[in-house]
Amino acid sequence: MVAPSVRVPDTLGQTLHQLALAGGLAAQGVEVTLLCRCGMARTEQGVRLKPIPDRGLPGERLLFTRLAAVRVRELLAGGGYDLVHDRGYLFAGAGVREAARARVPSVLQIDDNWLRSETTASLLARSWPYLEAARRSCREQVSLATGGFAVSRTLRQQAAHWHPDATGFAAIQNGYEVERFTAGAEPLGIRERLGIDGPLAVFVGALGPWHGTQELLALVHELPQLAVVIAGGGFGLALPELPNLHHVGRLERDDVPRLLAEADLGLAPYPARDYGFSPLKIFEYMGCRLPVVAPALPSVREATGGNALLVPPGGMADGVRRLLDSPSLMRKLAAAGHRFAVSERSWDRTVEHTLELYARFA
Repeated sequence: MVAPSVRVPDTLGQTLHQLALAGGLAAQGVEVTLLCRCGMARTEQGVRLKPIPDRGLPGERLLFTRLAAVRVRELLAGGGYDLVHDRGYLFAGAGVREAARARVPSVLQIDDNWLRSETTASLLARSWPYLEAARRSCREQVSLATGGFAVSRTLRQQAAHWHPDATGFAAIQNGYEVERFTAGAEPLGIRERLGIDGPLAVFVGALGPWHGTQELLALVHELPQLAVVIAGGGFGLALPELPNLHHVGRLERDDVPRLLAEADLGLAPYPARDYGFSPLKIFEYMGCRLPVVAPALPSVREATGGNALLVPPGGMADGVRRLLDSPSLMRKLAAAGHRFAVSERSWDRTVEHTLELYARFA
Protein backbone atom coordinates (compact mmCIF):
# COMPACT_ATOMS: atom_id res chain seq x y z
CA MET A 1 0.00 0.00 0.00
CA VAL A 2 1.71 3.14 -1.26
CA ALA A 3 0.67 6.30 0.60
CA PRO A 4 3.65 8.67 0.87
CA SER A 5 1.39 11.70 1.39
CA VAL A 6 0.19 10.13 4.64
CA ARG A 7 2.01 11.00 7.86
CA VAL A 8 1.75 8.61 10.82
CA PRO A 9 0.82 9.50 13.47
CA ASP A 10 -1.56 12.33 12.56
CA THR A 11 -5.19 13.30 13.05
CA LEU A 12 -5.88 14.29 9.43
CA GLY A 13 -8.57 12.34 7.63
CA GLN A 14 -6.17 10.81 5.11
CA THR A 15 -4.09 9.26 7.90
CA LEU A 16 -7.11 7.96 9.79
CA HIS A 17 -8.58 6.54 6.60
CA GLN A 18 -5.44 4.79 5.39
CA LEU A 19 -4.59 3.23 8.75
CA ALA A 20 -8.16 2.05 9.26
CA LEU A 21 -8.29 0.50 5.79
CA ALA A 22 -4.87 -1.12 6.10
CA GLY A 23 -5.64 -2.40 9.62
CA GLY A 24 -9.00 -3.76 8.52
CA LEU A 25 -7.41 -5.64 5.64
CA ALA A 26 -4.75 -7.05 7.97
CA ALA A 27 -7.47 -8.24 10.35
CA GLN A 28 -8.93 -10.22 7.44
CA GLY A 29 -5.63 -11.99 6.82
CA VAL A 30 -4.08 -9.75 4.17
CA GLU A 31 -0.36 -9.14 4.69
CA VAL A 32 -0.12 -5.38 4.31
CA THR A 33 3.02 -3.27 3.95
CA LEU A 34 2.20 0.44 4.14
CA LEU A 35 4.68 2.97 2.76
CA CYS A 36 4.12 6.29 4.52
CA ARG A 37 5.92 9.06 6.40
CA CYS A 38 6.19 7.27 9.73
CA GLY A 39 9.70 8.02 11.00
CA MET A 40 10.78 4.43 11.54
CA ALA A 41 9.80 0.93 10.46
CA ARG A 42 7.36 -0.74 12.83
CA THR A 43 4.18 -2.79 13.00
CA GLU A 44 0.90 -1.08 13.88
CA GLN A 45 -2.57 -2.67 13.86
CA GLY A 46 -1.02 -5.71 12.19
CA VAL A 47 0.36 -3.57 9.35
CA ARG A 48 4.07 -3.32 8.52
CA LEU A 49 4.89 0.38 8.27
CA LYS A 50 7.82 1.24 6.01
CA PRO A 51 9.08 4.84 6.26
CA ILE A 52 9.36 7.33 3.43
CA PRO A 53 11.79 10.06 4.60
CA ASP A 54 10.00 13.26 5.58
CA ARG A 55 12.52 16.07 5.16
CA GLY A 56 10.08 18.96 5.54
CA LEU A 57 11.65 20.78 2.60
CA PRO A 58 9.95 23.03 0.00
CA GLY A 59 8.43 20.94 -2.76
CA GLU A 60 8.24 17.98 -0.40
CA ARG A 61 5.51 16.30 -2.44
CA LEU A 62 7.84 15.79 -5.41
CA LEU A 63 10.58 14.59 -3.06
CA PHE A 64 8.58 12.03 -1.10
CA THR A 65 6.93 10.81 -4.30
CA ARG A 66 10.32 10.16 -5.85
CA LEU A 67 11.59 8.44 -2.70
CA ALA A 68 8.44 6.30 -2.65
CA ALA A 69 9.13 5.12 -6.20
CA VAL A 70 12.60 3.95 -5.18
CA ARG A 71 11.17 2.11 -2.16
CA VAL A 72 8.40 0.43 -4.16
CA ARG A 73 10.91 -0.69 -6.78
CA GLU A 74 13.10 -2.25 -4.09
CA LEU A 75 10.19 -4.07 -2.46
CA LEU A 76 8.80 -5.45 -5.73
CA ALA A 77 12.26 -6.59 -6.80
CA GLY A 78 12.34 -8.78 -3.70
CA GLY A 79 9.15 -10.54 -4.77
CA GLY A 80 6.33 -11.80 -2.59
CA TYR A 81 3.74 -9.11 -3.36
CA ASP A 82 0.50 -9.96 -5.15
CA LEU A 83 -0.88 -6.43 -5.48
CA VAL A 84 0.14 -2.78 -5.22
CA HIS A 85 -2.50 -0.49 -3.71
CA ASP A 86 -1.65 3.12 -4.56
CA ARG A 87 -3.28 6.07 -2.79
CA GLY A 88 -3.26 8.61 -5.58
CA TYR A 89 -2.70 12.36 -5.50
CA LEU A 90 -1.46 14.92 -8.02
CA PHE A 91 1.99 14.23 -9.46
CA ALA A 92 2.03 10.86 -7.69
CA GLY A 93 1.72 7.39 -9.21
CA ALA A 94 4.81 5.77 -7.69
CA GLY A 95 2.82 2.64 -6.90
CA VAL A 96 0.99 2.10 -10.19
CA ARG A 97 4.06 3.07 -12.23
CA GLU A 98 6.45 0.66 -10.50
CA ALA A 99 3.80 -2.07 -10.46
CA ALA A 100 3.40 -1.76 -14.22
CA ARG A 101 7.17 -2.05 -14.68
CA ALA A 102 7.30 -5.12 -12.43
CA ARG A 103 4.16 -6.61 -14.04
CA VAL A 104 2.35 -6.73 -10.71
CA PRO A 105 -1.39 -5.88 -10.61
CA SER A 106 -2.24 -2.51 -9.10
CA VAL A 107 -5.26 -0.73 -7.63
CA LEU A 108 -5.51 3.06 -7.69
CA GLN A 109 -7.37 4.73 -4.82
CA ILE A 110 -9.04 8.10 -5.55
CA ASP A 111 -10.23 9.95 -2.44
CA ASP A 112 -11.16 13.33 -3.84
CA ASN A 113 -11.09 15.35 -7.04
CA TRP A 114 -7.38 16.12 -7.06
CA LEU A 115 -7.70 18.86 -9.68
CA ARG A 116 -10.56 20.65 -7.93
CA SER A 117 -8.88 20.50 -4.53
CA GLU A 118 -5.62 21.82 -5.92
CA THR A 119 -7.13 24.69 -7.89
CA THR A 120 -9.25 25.68 -4.89
CA ALA A 121 -6.25 25.86 -2.59
CA SER A 122 -3.64 27.40 -4.89
CA LEU A 123 -3.56 30.23 -7.43
CA LEU A 124 -0.49 28.63 -9.01
CA ALA A 125 -2.53 25.50 -9.76
CA ARG A 126 -4.87 27.56 -11.95
CA SER A 127 -2.07 28.63 -14.29
CA TRP A 128 -2.04 26.89 -17.65
CA PRO A 129 1.35 25.10 -17.43
CA TYR A 130 0.64 23.75 -13.94
CA LEU A 131 -2.94 22.77 -14.75
CA GLU A 132 -1.95 20.95 -17.92
CA ALA A 133 0.75 19.01 -16.06
CA ALA A 134 -1.79 18.15 -13.35
CA ARG A 135 -4.21 16.80 -15.94
CA ARG A 136 -1.48 14.63 -17.42
CA SER A 137 -0.74 13.27 -13.95
CA CYS A 138 -4.39 12.30 -13.44
CA ARG A 139 -4.62 10.63 -16.83
CA GLU A 140 -1.39 8.73 -16.36
CA GLN A 141 -2.28 7.29 -12.96
CA VAL A 142 -5.66 6.01 -14.16
CA SER A 143 -4.17 4.54 -17.31
CA LEU A 144 -1.33 2.75 -15.49
CA ALA A 145 -3.54 1.10 -12.86
CA THR A 146 -4.91 -2.39 -13.45
CA GLY A 147 -8.09 -1.19 -11.73
CA GLY A 148 -9.14 1.01 -8.91
CA PHE A 149 -11.84 2.67 -6.87
CA ALA A 150 -13.17 6.09 -6.04
CA VAL A 151 -14.81 6.82 -2.70
CA SER A 152 -18.12 7.74 -4.34
CA ARG A 153 -19.98 7.23 -7.59
CA THR A 154 -19.92 11.00 -7.96
CA LEU A 155 -16.13 11.05 -7.79
CA ARG A 156 -15.89 8.14 -10.23
CA GLN A 157 -17.88 10.19 -12.75
CA GLN A 158 -15.56 13.14 -12.20
CA ALA A 159 -12.46 10.95 -12.61
CA ALA A 160 -13.80 9.71 -15.93
CA HIS A 161 -13.08 13.21 -17.26
CA TRP A 162 -9.40 12.55 -16.52
CA HIS A 163 -9.42 9.19 -18.31
CA PRO A 164 -12.35 7.05 -19.55
CA ASP A 165 -10.88 3.93 -17.88
CA ALA A 166 -12.08 5.35 -14.54
CA THR A 167 -15.66 4.44 -15.49
CA GLY A 168 -14.71 0.83 -14.76
CA PHE A 169 -13.48 1.62 -11.26
CA ALA A 170 -15.45 0.52 -8.20
CA ALA A 171 -17.13 3.01 -5.86
CA ILE A 172 -16.21 2.21 -2.24
CA GLN A 173 -17.28 4.64 0.47
CA ASN A 174 -15.08 5.39 3.47
CA GLY A 175 -16.01 4.02 6.86
CA TYR A 176 -15.86 5.14 10.47
CA GLU A 177 -14.82 3.56 13.76
CA VAL A 178 -18.08 2.12 15.06
CA GLU A 179 -16.68 1.17 18.47
CA ARG A 180 -15.11 4.59 19.08
CA PHE A 181 -17.88 6.87 17.86
CA THR A 182 -20.92 6.11 19.97
CA ALA A 183 -23.44 8.19 21.86
CA GLY A 184 -22.18 6.75 25.15
CA ALA A 185 -18.82 8.53 25.18
CA GLU A 186 -17.91 10.40 28.35
CA PRO A 187 -18.48 14.17 27.76
CA LEU A 188 -15.34 16.22 27.25
CA GLY A 189 -16.53 19.10 29.41
CA ILE A 190 -16.57 21.68 26.61
CA ARG A 191 -19.93 23.12 27.65
CA GLU A 192 -18.76 23.83 31.18
CA ARG A 193 -15.35 25.05 30.06
CA LEU A 194 -16.79 27.52 27.52
CA GLY A 195 -19.94 28.44 29.44
CA ILE A 196 -22.37 27.03 26.87
CA ASP A 197 -25.88 26.39 28.16
CA GLY A 198 -27.88 26.57 24.91
CA PRO A 199 -27.89 24.56 21.67
CA LEU A 200 -24.45 23.46 20.47
CA ALA A 201 -23.41 22.60 16.90
CA VAL A 202 -20.02 21.13 16.07
CA PHE A 203 -17.69 21.01 13.08
CA VAL A 204 -14.73 18.61 13.07
CA GLY A 205 -12.08 18.75 10.37
CA ALA A 206 -9.40 20.76 8.62
CA LEU A 207 -10.26 24.37 7.89
CA GLY A 208 -9.61 24.03 4.16
CA PRO A 209 -11.66 25.92 1.57
CA TRP A 210 -13.04 22.61 0.21
CA HIS A 211 -14.82 22.12 3.55
CA GLY A 212 -16.78 25.36 3.22
CA THR A 213 -15.84 26.51 6.70
CA GLN A 214 -16.35 30.16 5.79
CA GLU A 215 -20.07 29.42 5.97
CA LEU A 216 -19.71 28.73 9.69
CA LEU A 217 -19.00 32.42 10.17
CA ALA A 218 -22.27 33.35 8.47
CA LEU A 219 -24.05 30.77 10.60
CA VAL A 220 -22.95 32.20 13.93
CA HIS A 221 -23.95 35.70 12.82
CA GLU A 222 -27.42 34.59 11.74
CA LEU A 223 -28.08 32.42 14.79
CA PRO A 224 -26.59 34.17 17.84
CA GLN A 225 -28.44 31.76 20.14
CA LEU A 226 -26.41 28.86 18.71
CA ALA A 227 -22.92 28.01 19.97
CA VAL A 228 -20.61 26.57 17.30
CA VAL A 229 -17.49 24.65 18.28
CA ILE A 230 -14.85 24.08 15.60
CA ALA A 231 -12.32 21.30 16.21
CA GLY A 232 -9.61 21.40 13.57
CA GLY A 233 -6.90 23.57 12.16
CA GLY A 234 -4.67 24.45 9.25
CA PHE A 235 -4.91 26.39 6.00
CA GLY A 236 -4.74 29.84 7.58
CA LEU A 237 -8.44 30.55 7.99
CA ALA A 238 -8.69 33.51 10.37
CA LEU A 239 -11.57 33.00 12.80
CA PRO A 240 -12.95 36.17 14.43
CA GLU A 241 -13.60 36.40 18.14
CA LEU A 242 -17.35 36.02 18.57
CA PRO A 243 -19.23 35.08 21.74
CA ASN A 244 -20.88 32.04 20.12
CA LEU A 245 -17.92 30.81 18.02
CA HIS A 246 -15.33 28.62 19.75
CA HIS A 247 -12.25 27.24 18.01
CA VAL A 248 -10.68 24.51 20.15
CA GLY A 249 -8.01 23.46 17.63
CA ARG A 250 -7.13 19.86 16.84
CA LEU A 251 -8.22 17.32 19.42
CA GLU A 252 -6.69 14.02 20.36
CA ARG A 253 -8.51 11.23 18.55
CA ASP A 254 -10.13 9.85 21.71
CA ASP A 255 -11.48 13.32 22.56
CA VAL A 256 -13.47 13.75 19.33
CA PRO A 257 -16.38 11.43 20.30
CA ARG A 258 -16.33 13.04 23.75
CA LEU A 259 -16.88 16.41 22.10
CA LEU A 260 -19.66 15.02 19.90
CA ALA A 261 -21.34 13.58 23.00
CA GLU A 262 -22.01 17.15 24.18
CA ALA A 263 -23.30 18.51 20.86
CA ASP A 264 -26.85 18.76 19.57
CA LEU A 265 -26.05 18.56 15.85
CA GLY A 266 -23.18 18.10 13.41
CA LEU A 267 -22.25 20.50 10.61
CA ALA A 268 -20.75 19.67 7.22
CA PRO A 269 -20.82 22.98 5.29
CA TYR A 270 -19.34 21.92 1.96
CA PRO A 271 -19.34 24.57 -0.79
CA ALA A 272 -21.37 24.29 -4.00
CA ARG A 273 -18.42 22.80 -5.89
CA ASP A 274 -18.67 19.03 -5.42
CA TYR A 275 -15.34 17.33 -4.66
CA GLY A 276 -16.78 13.82 -4.57
CA PHE A 277 -15.89 13.27 -0.90
CA SER A 278 -16.92 10.35 1.27
CA PRO A 279 -16.90 12.40 4.51
CA LEU A 280 -15.64 10.66 7.63
CA LYS A 281 -16.92 13.51 9.80
CA ILE A 282 -20.53 12.89 8.76
CA PHE A 283 -20.30 9.19 9.55
CA GLU A 284 -18.76 9.98 12.94
CA TYR A 285 -21.55 12.48 13.69
CA MET A 286 -24.12 9.85 12.78
CA GLY A 287 -22.38 7.22 14.88
CA CYS A 288 -22.73 9.53 17.89
CA ARG A 289 -26.44 10.02 17.11
CA LEU A 290 -26.12 13.61 16.00
CA PRO A 291 -28.53 14.92 13.37
CA VAL A 292 -26.49 16.26 10.47
CA VAL A 293 -26.96 19.40 8.38
CA ALA A 294 -25.13 19.30 5.03
CA PRO A 295 -25.51 20.65 1.48
CA ALA A 296 -27.58 18.74 -1.05
CA LEU A 297 -24.64 17.82 -3.28
CA PRO A 298 -24.65 14.52 -5.20
CA SER A 299 -21.70 13.14 -3.22
CA VAL A 300 -23.22 14.12 0.14
CA ARG A 301 -26.60 12.64 -0.74
CA GLU A 302 -24.81 9.44 -1.79
CA ALA A 303 -22.67 9.33 1.37
CA THR A 304 -25.57 9.89 3.77
CA GLY A 305 -28.20 7.84 1.98
CA GLY A 306 -30.51 10.78 2.56
CA ASN A 307 -30.28 10.36 6.35
CA ALA A 308 -29.34 13.98 6.97
CA LEU A 309 -31.01 17.34 6.56
CA LEU A 310 -29.75 18.37 3.13
CA VAL A 311 -30.03 22.04 2.25
CA PRO A 312 -28.99 24.15 -0.76
CA PRO A 313 -25.30 25.12 -0.62
CA GLY A 314 -25.06 28.23 1.50
CA GLY A 315 -28.25 27.39 3.36
CA MET A 316 -26.81 25.98 6.58
CA ALA A 317 -28.43 28.63 8.78
CA ASP A 318 -31.92 27.82 7.47
CA GLY A 319 -31.32 24.11 7.98
CA VAL A 320 -30.03 24.54 11.52
CA ARG A 321 -32.93 26.84 12.37
CA ARG A 322 -35.37 24.23 11.08
CA LEU A 323 -33.84 21.56 13.30
CA LEU A 324 -33.76 23.75 16.38
CA ASP A 325 -37.44 24.52 15.86
CA SER A 326 -38.34 20.82 15.57
CA PRO A 327 -36.97 18.53 18.30
CA SER A 328 -38.95 15.64 16.80
CA LEU A 329 -37.16 16.04 13.46
CA MET A 330 -33.82 16.13 15.27
CA ARG A 331 -34.62 12.85 17.03
CA LYS A 332 -35.83 11.25 13.80
CA LEU A 333 -32.69 12.21 11.85
CA ALA A 334 -30.40 11.20 14.72
CA ALA A 335 -31.94 7.72 14.88
CA ALA A 336 -32.05 7.20 11.11
CA GLY A 337 -28.49 8.43 10.65
CA HIS A 338 -27.20 6.16 13.38
CA ARG A 339 -28.88 3.08 11.88
CA PHE A 340 -27.50 3.91 8.45
CA ALA A 341 -23.95 4.58 9.66
CA VAL A 342 -23.73 1.36 11.68
CA SER A 343 -25.08 -0.81 8.86
CA GLU A 344 -23.58 0.86 5.78
CA ARG A 345 -20.59 3.01 6.76
CA SER A 346 -18.47 0.84 9.03
CA TRP A 347 -14.87 0.09 8.17
CA ASP A 348 -15.83 -3.59 8.08
CA ARG A 349 -18.13 -2.82 5.15
CA THR A 350 -15.39 -0.78 3.40
CA VAL A 351 -12.87 -3.60 3.86
CA GLU A 352 -15.38 -6.14 2.54
CA HIS A 353 -15.82 -4.17 -0.69
CA THR A 354 -12.05 -3.61 -0.98
CA LEU A 355 -11.39 -7.35 -0.73
CA GLU A 356 -13.97 -7.96 -3.44
CA LEU A 357 -12.06 -5.52 -5.64
CA TYR A 358 -8.70 -7.16 -4.85
CA ALA A 359 -10.09 -10.55 -5.82
CA ARG A 360 -10.57 -9.29 -9.38
CA PHE A 361 -6.86 -8.70 -9.86
CA ALA A 362 -4.77 -10.65 -7.33
